[in-house]
Amino acid sequence: MANTKVGTAEALYLYGISPEVKKAGKNTARIAASGIDGVHGVDALPCGGFLCWVSQVDQSAFAKALETNMENLDWLAEHGVRHQEAVAEIARNATIVPARFGTLFSGPAALEKNIRSREKALNQVFEKIADADEWGVKVFNERQPHTPAVTAAAATGREYLQEKAARIKRRPESSNEEVRELGDALASVARDSAPSGKVSGGQVDLVWQATFLVPRKKHAQWERVLREFVERWSGTRRIEVNGPWPPYSFVGDAG
Repeated sequence: MANTKVGTAEALYLYGISPEVKKAGKNTARIAASGIDGVHGVDALPCGGFLCWVSQVDQSAFAKALETNMENLDWLAEHGVRHQEAVAEIARNATIVPARFGTLFSGPAALEKNIRSREKALNQVFEKIADADEWGVKVFNERQPHTPAVTAAAATGREYLQEKAARIKRRPESSNEEVRELGDALASVARDSAPSGKVSGGQVDLVWQATFLVPRKKHAQWERVLREFVERWSGTRRIEVNGPWPPYSFVGDAG
Protein backbone atom coordinates (compact mmCIF):
# COMPACT_ATOMS: atom_id res chain seq x y z
CA MET A 1 0.00 0.00 0.00
CA ALA A 2 1.36 3.41 -0.86
CA ASN A 3 2.74 5.51 1.95
CA THR A 4 1.97 9.17 1.31
CA LYS A 5 4.11 11.47 3.45
CA VAL A 6 3.28 15.13 3.44
CA GLY A 7 5.82 17.74 4.34
CA THR A 8 5.07 21.08 5.98
CA ALA A 9 4.95 22.83 2.60
CA GLU A 10 2.56 20.31 1.04
CA ALA A 11 -1.18 19.63 1.10
CA LEU A 12 -3.34 16.75 -0.11
CA TYR A 13 -5.60 16.99 -3.14
CA LEU A 14 -8.48 14.47 -3.01
CA TYR A 15 -9.91 12.74 -6.11
CA GLY A 16 -12.23 10.31 -4.38
CA ILE A 17 -12.74 7.59 -1.82
CA SER A 18 -12.93 3.81 -2.23
CA PRO A 19 -13.63 0.94 0.17
CA GLU A 20 -10.39 -0.41 1.57
CA VAL A 21 -9.34 -3.50 -0.39
CA LYS A 22 -8.18 -6.33 1.86
CA LYS A 23 -7.87 -9.10 -0.72
CA ALA A 24 -4.34 -10.49 -1.01
CA GLY A 25 -2.58 -9.50 -4.19
CA LYS A 26 -5.10 -6.77 -5.06
CA ASN A 27 -3.02 -3.81 -6.25
CA THR A 28 -4.92 -0.54 -6.32
CA ALA A 29 -2.26 1.55 -4.61
CA ARG A 30 -1.36 3.73 -7.60
CA ILE A 31 -2.66 4.66 -11.03
CA ALA A 32 -0.88 5.78 -14.19
CA ALA A 33 -2.68 9.13 -14.62
CA SER A 34 -0.72 12.20 -13.56
CA GLY A 35 -1.76 14.19 -10.53
CA ILE A 36 -3.67 17.45 -10.57
CA ASP A 37 -0.48 19.53 -10.69
CA GLY A 38 1.14 17.49 -13.48
CA VAL A 39 4.10 16.73 -11.19
CA HIS A 40 3.02 14.36 -8.42
CA GLY A 41 1.38 10.99 -8.93
CA VAL A 42 -1.91 9.70 -7.52
CA ASP A 43 -1.75 7.38 -4.50
CA ALA A 44 -4.24 5.40 -2.44
CA LEU A 45 -3.88 6.47 1.20
CA PRO A 46 -5.50 4.23 3.87
CA CYS A 47 -7.70 6.55 5.86
CA GLY A 48 -10.42 5.86 8.43
CA GLY A 49 -11.18 2.39 7.08
CA PHE A 50 -11.28 3.58 3.45
CA LEU A 51 -8.82 4.35 0.66
CA CYS A 52 -8.46 8.01 -0.22
CA TRP A 53 -7.07 8.73 -3.67
CA VAL A 54 -4.78 11.73 -3.26
CA SER A 55 -1.88 13.71 -4.67
CA GLN A 56 0.59 15.89 -2.87
CA VAL A 57 0.46 19.51 -3.99
CA ASP A 58 2.61 22.47 -3.09
CA GLN A 59 0.92 24.73 -0.52
CA SER A 60 2.13 28.04 -1.93
CA ALA A 61 2.17 27.27 -5.66
CA PHE A 62 -1.08 25.31 -5.81
CA ALA A 63 -3.22 25.27 -2.68
CA LYS A 64 -3.05 28.96 -1.79
CA ALA A 65 -3.60 30.01 -5.41
CA LEU A 66 -6.52 27.64 -6.01
CA GLU A 67 -9.32 30.16 -5.47
CA THR A 68 -7.75 32.62 -7.91
CA ASN A 69 -6.94 29.93 -10.45
CA MET A 70 -10.54 28.69 -10.41
CA GLU A 71 -11.41 31.92 -12.25
CA ASN A 72 -8.79 31.26 -14.95
CA LEU A 73 -10.53 29.30 -17.72
CA ASP A 74 -7.29 28.01 -19.28
CA TRP A 75 -6.03 26.76 -15.92
CA LEU A 76 -9.44 25.30 -15.10
CA ALA A 77 -9.64 23.40 -18.40
CA GLU A 78 -6.15 21.90 -18.06
CA HIS A 79 -6.52 20.87 -14.42
CA GLY A 80 -10.13 19.80 -14.81
CA VAL A 81 -9.04 17.26 -17.44
CA ARG A 82 -6.35 15.91 -15.11
CA HIS A 83 -8.89 15.54 -12.32
CA GLN A 84 -11.37 13.72 -14.58
CA GLU A 85 -8.73 11.43 -16.07
CA ALA A 86 -7.58 10.38 -12.62
CA VAL A 87 -11.12 9.72 -11.38
CA ALA A 88 -11.99 7.79 -14.56
CA GLU A 89 -8.93 5.53 -14.25
CA ILE A 90 -9.65 4.85 -10.58
CA ALA A 91 -13.27 4.02 -11.44
CA ARG A 92 -12.13 1.43 -13.98
CA ASN A 93 -10.34 -0.46 -11.22
CA ALA A 94 -12.29 0.24 -8.03
CA THR A 95 -15.57 1.57 -6.67
CA ILE A 96 -15.16 5.29 -6.05
CA VAL A 97 -17.09 8.15 -4.54
CA PRO A 98 -15.67 11.04 -6.62
CA ALA A 99 -14.66 14.18 -4.76
CA ARG A 100 -15.57 17.62 -6.03
CA PHE A 101 -12.94 19.33 -8.15
CA GLY A 102 -10.64 21.44 -5.96
CA THR A 103 -11.02 19.44 -2.71
CA LEU A 104 -7.93 20.04 -0.58
CA PHE A 105 -6.78 19.08 2.92
CA SER A 106 -3.85 20.39 4.93
CA GLY A 107 -2.58 16.86 5.56
CA PRO A 108 -3.47 13.25 6.45
CA ALA A 109 -4.84 14.15 9.90
CA ALA A 110 -7.32 16.67 8.49
CA LEU A 111 -8.33 14.25 5.76
CA GLU A 112 -8.88 11.36 8.18
CA LYS A 113 -10.98 13.56 10.49
CA ASN A 114 -13.21 14.49 7.55
CA ILE A 115 -13.54 10.87 6.37
CA ARG A 116 -14.43 9.57 9.83
CA SER A 117 -17.16 12.20 10.14
CA ARG A 118 -18.73 10.82 6.93
CA GLU A 119 -18.26 7.11 7.61
CA LYS A 120 -21.97 6.23 7.77
CA ALA A 121 -22.86 8.20 4.63
CA LEU A 122 -19.92 6.72 2.73
CA ASN A 123 -20.86 3.14 3.60
CA GLN A 124 -24.44 3.77 2.46
CA VAL A 125 -23.26 5.22 -0.85
CA PHE A 126 -20.80 2.38 -1.47
CA GLU A 127 -23.62 -0.12 -1.03
CA LYS A 128 -25.68 1.82 -3.57
CA ILE A 129 -23.04 2.33 -6.29
CA ALA A 130 -21.18 -1.00 -6.06
CA ASP A 131 -20.59 -2.58 -9.48
CA ALA A 132 -22.60 0.11 -11.27
CA ASP A 133 -21.83 2.94 -13.69
CA GLU A 134 -23.44 6.27 -14.50
CA TRP A 135 -24.98 6.69 -17.97
CA GLY A 136 -26.52 9.80 -19.49
CA VAL A 137 -29.40 9.61 -21.98
CA LYS A 138 -30.78 12.37 -24.20
CA VAL A 139 -33.70 12.31 -26.63
CA PHE A 140 -33.82 14.70 -29.60
CA ASN A 141 -36.51 15.28 -32.19
CA GLU A 142 -35.16 14.55 -35.65
CA ARG A 143 -35.27 17.72 -37.71
CA GLN A 144 -37.40 17.42 -40.82
CA PRO A 145 -36.00 18.80 -44.12
CA HIS A 146 -38.56 21.61 -44.29
CA THR A 147 -37.78 22.96 -40.77
CA PRO A 148 -34.38 24.73 -40.89
CA ALA A 149 -32.62 25.68 -37.68
CA VAL A 150 -33.23 29.38 -38.36
CA THR A 151 -35.45 30.85 -41.03
CA ALA A 152 -33.26 32.22 -43.82
CA ALA A 153 -35.54 35.26 -44.13
CA ALA A 154 -34.64 36.50 -40.65
CA ALA A 155 -32.89 39.75 -41.49
CA THR A 156 -32.49 41.29 -38.03
CA GLY A 157 -31.47 40.15 -34.60
CA ARG A 158 -35.02 40.63 -33.39
CA GLU A 159 -36.42 38.43 -36.18
CA TYR A 160 -33.79 35.80 -35.39
CA LEU A 161 -34.80 35.70 -31.70
CA GLN A 162 -38.50 35.62 -32.57
CA GLU A 163 -37.97 32.69 -34.93
CA LYS A 164 -35.83 30.87 -32.37
CA ALA A 165 -38.47 31.37 -29.68
CA ALA A 166 -41.20 30.12 -32.03
CA ARG A 167 -39.14 27.04 -32.88
CA ILE A 168 -38.62 26.21 -29.21
CA LYS A 169 -42.33 26.70 -28.60
CA ARG A 170 -43.13 24.22 -31.39
CA ARG A 171 -40.99 21.57 -29.71
CA PRO A 172 -43.10 18.70 -28.32
CA GLU A 173 -43.22 18.58 -24.53
CA SER A 174 -40.84 16.25 -22.70
CA SER A 175 -43.91 14.72 -21.03
CA ASN A 176 -44.76 12.99 -24.32
CA GLU A 177 -46.12 9.53 -23.49
CA GLU A 178 -43.57 7.67 -25.63
CA VAL A 179 -40.67 9.55 -24.07
CA ARG A 180 -42.03 8.79 -20.61
CA GLU A 181 -42.24 5.16 -21.65
CA LEU A 182 -38.52 5.16 -22.48
CA GLY A 183 -37.71 6.74 -19.12
CA ASP A 184 -39.77 4.14 -17.27
CA ALA A 185 -38.18 1.27 -19.21
CA LEU A 186 -34.65 2.49 -18.48
CA ALA A 187 -35.49 3.15 -14.81
CA SER A 188 -36.74 -0.44 -14.47
CA VAL A 189 -33.24 -1.66 -15.40
CA ALA A 190 -31.27 0.96 -13.49
CA ARG A 191 -30.63 1.00 -9.76
CA ASP A 192 -31.38 4.72 -9.56
CA SER A 193 -32.01 7.73 -11.82
CA ALA A 194 -31.63 11.49 -11.64
CA PRO A 195 -32.60 14.46 -13.84
CA SER A 196 -29.69 15.86 -15.86
CA GLY A 197 -30.65 19.51 -15.78
CA LYS A 198 -33.50 21.50 -17.25
CA VAL A 199 -34.30 20.92 -20.92
CA SER A 200 -33.90 24.31 -22.58
CA GLY A 201 -33.05 25.97 -25.86
CA GLY A 202 -29.36 25.34 -25.32
CA GLN A 203 -29.46 22.19 -27.45
CA VAL A 204 -31.70 22.38 -30.48
CA ASP A 205 -34.47 19.75 -30.55
CA LEU A 206 -33.56 18.27 -27.17
CA VAL A 207 -36.80 17.10 -25.53
CA TRP A 208 -35.67 14.93 -22.61
CA GLN A 209 -32.57 13.97 -20.64
CA ALA A 210 -31.78 11.95 -17.55
CA THR A 211 -28.96 10.13 -15.81
CA PHE A 212 -29.06 6.51 -14.65
CA LEU A 213 -27.05 4.31 -12.31
CA VAL A 214 -26.86 0.99 -14.15
CA PRO A 215 -25.58 -2.26 -12.59
CA ARG A 216 -22.90 -3.75 -14.84
CA LYS A 217 -24.59 -7.15 -14.76
CA LYS A 218 -27.67 -5.53 -16.35
CA HIS A 219 -25.83 -3.75 -19.13
CA ALA A 220 -27.08 -6.14 -21.84
CA GLN A 221 -30.67 -5.54 -20.73
CA TRP A 222 -30.02 -1.77 -20.73
CA GLU A 223 -28.74 -1.98 -24.32
CA ARG A 224 -31.79 -3.98 -25.42
CA VAL A 225 -34.15 -1.30 -24.13
CA LEU A 226 -32.22 1.41 -25.95
CA ARG A 227 -32.14 -0.55 -29.22
CA GLU A 228 -35.90 -1.13 -29.04
CA PHE A 229 -36.60 2.60 -28.86
CA VAL A 230 -33.96 3.51 -31.45
CA GLU A 231 -35.70 1.18 -33.91
CA ARG A 232 -39.17 2.37 -32.93
CA TRP A 233 -38.27 6.04 -33.32
CA SER A 234 -36.23 5.74 -36.52
CA GLY A 235 -36.58 9.01 -38.45
CA THR A 236 -38.57 10.79 -35.73
CA ARG A 237 -36.39 10.87 -32.61
CA ARG A 238 -32.71 10.35 -31.90
CA ILE A 239 -31.26 8.90 -28.70
CA GLU A 240 -27.79 9.90 -27.50
CA VAL A 241 -26.11 7.87 -24.75
CA ASN A 242 -22.89 8.78 -22.96
CA GLY A 243 -20.95 6.73 -20.44
CA PRO A 244 -19.90 4.79 -18.56
CA TRP A 245 -18.92 7.44 -16.00
CA PRO A 246 -18.01 7.33 -12.33
CA PRO A 247 -21.24 7.81 -10.32
CA TYR A 248 -20.99 11.61 -10.00
CA SER A 249 -24.77 12.10 -9.78
CA PHE A 250 -25.45 9.47 -7.15
CA VAL A 251 -23.09 10.15 -4.25
CA GLY A 252 -24.99 13.01 -2.61
CA ASP A 253 -23.24 14.65 0.33
CA ALA A 254 -20.76 11.75 0.61
CA GLY A 255 -18.77 13.13 -2.34
